[in-house]
Amino acid sequence: MRWMTEPRPTVIAPVAIRRRASALSSAIAIVALVSLAAPAGAQPYPHFKTFTDHLAAIASVADATERGAQLTTLLNDLRAAGRIPFTEGDSVAFLWRGSATGVSVPGDHSGWSANGQAMTKIGLSDVWMRVYRFPEAARIDYKFVVGSNWIMDPNNPHTQMGGFGPNSELRMPAWVFPTETVRTPNVPSGTLSPNQTLASTSLGYPVRYRVFTPFGYDGLADLPVIYVTDGHEYLDDALGAVRIVMDNLVAEGRVPPAIVVFIDPRSVTSGTNQRQAQYVQNPKFADFVALELAPAIDAAYRTRPHPEARIILGTSLGGVFSLYLGLQHPTVFGRLAIQSPAFWVTESAQYWSGPSLFQMAEWADPAPFRVYMSSGTIGDAAPEARRMRDILLGRGWDLTYREVPEGHSWGNWRALIDEAAIALLSAAPVRVEPGVPATAAAARLEAWPNPSNRDVTFAWEARAAGDLACFDLQGRLVARAAAEAHHAGRVERTLRFDASGTYLCRLSDGATTPFVGRAAATRVVSVAR
Repeated sequence: MRWMTEPRPTVIAPVAIRRRASALSSAIAIVALVSLAAPAGAQPYPHFKTFTDHLAAIASVADATERGAQLTTLLNDLRAAGRIPFTEGDSVAFLWRGSATGVSVPGDHSGWSANGQAMTKIGLSDVWMRVYRFPEAARIDYKFVVGSNWIMDPNNPHTQMGGFGPNSELRMPAWVFPTETVRTPNVPSGTLSPNQTLASTSLGYPVRYRVFTPFGYDGLADLPVIYVTDGHEYLDDALGAVRIVMDNLVAEGRVPPAIVVFIDPRSVTSGTNQRQAQYVQNPKFADFVALELAPAIDAAYRTRPHPEARIILGTSLGGVFSLYLGLQHPTVFGRLAIQSPAFWVTESAQYWSGPSLFQMAEWADPAPFRVYMSSGTIGDAAPEARRMRDILLGRGWDLTYREVPEGHSWGNWRALIDEAAIALLSAAPVRVEPGVPATAAAARLEAWPNPSNRDVTFAWEARAAGDLACFDLQGRLVARAAAEAHHAGRVERTLRFDASGTYLCRLSDGATTPFVGRAAATRVVSVAR
């Protein structure tokens, strides 16, 4: 697929670490993520190389019986401790044992291509291994290809359901499990309607959907509505788990109760999935959602019929449609949730004609919109998402932007639904990466080179804001610069970073604490020394 444009991980090659930050309902919280200690029962390996050296030593034992027994003991211990694949820090060893002419390990990291992902048989053994480096908080889907057979990892109990079935799941040591995707005991559930069908005048055919109403709906009114493309998958507890997430968030008081409309892209008559035809530059489908479905929901349910109370949520091509729908009908939909957007299609003559979404966003009035956009950085849509992020921020859109070290997977998307809901349903937006408020669009913060080896130069207009502070992903101040008093005009400052990593640099009105005060602009910089 074309969205797989992020450089693939290089075996045993250093990369900059990006650690996952958790969004809380009150503000932005940066959570320090640390490597996990070896579970009880697993042999402690102080370094990743200690493990690979130990495995190589066993694999070189000349006596086949003794070698096999030691390998069995080692793998059994690792399996019992939940350490297959074996991870330590930012390194991972995929392991498979058996007789084969060849084994490879494709997944999110390779765009699901098996080419170039071959595993190596270790020494005299029948154990195959492939080593990568990923960010410590990464999570990806993968499988083994043994000969020509695609199989799950038999020693890894962690799986993630995908659109084409289950995959094995790599969880790097600092990955944080999204607890909101598991139903909290005793949390009351909302109600899901049976399938409903609306005959569309715009499309010329009927569309199926289901409606989720929150617990206690009979005593509620003036409710916001989330419209969801690929609704059958977002609805599935093994994929999107939207019902579980919403029930948990409402019970915890993190979002107000909301109605969710799950739009099914499959044909009512044939069952054919029509998502590509519907989501890619289809004004008729946009008209259906905005001018037919939304009024029907407003008429049948106790909604708040206002653009700030209508959210459109979608992933991949559905993410493309979220932005397209907003641009086509800004007076109907004012809240846009965009996950792993396949924006590349809007510049492909095979799929799109006329101005691309990038151009349309540059021309659009940002005033009505609040946007949440996210992408993975491992074989996902990050390059195009970053490009759109910069356009929206430069135009003064109210944007929450998020990147995670994951792939184009439901494991990525389901874990960020809570953030999208909090950002778009709350009275005030909750941001992981604050954008440029529409009233301060002139306070654009520039940074170059980005990524950098060490020194990064920043530029801004002193009349808009005068204090620049950079924080690591644990919220610690690492660098600061300020304009001279009463200085006016363009200011340039060069900051030196002593360690590799990703930093959040914030131009503000002089607030002394990170993420507090009236921000004028924010820029993420990457340093890889």
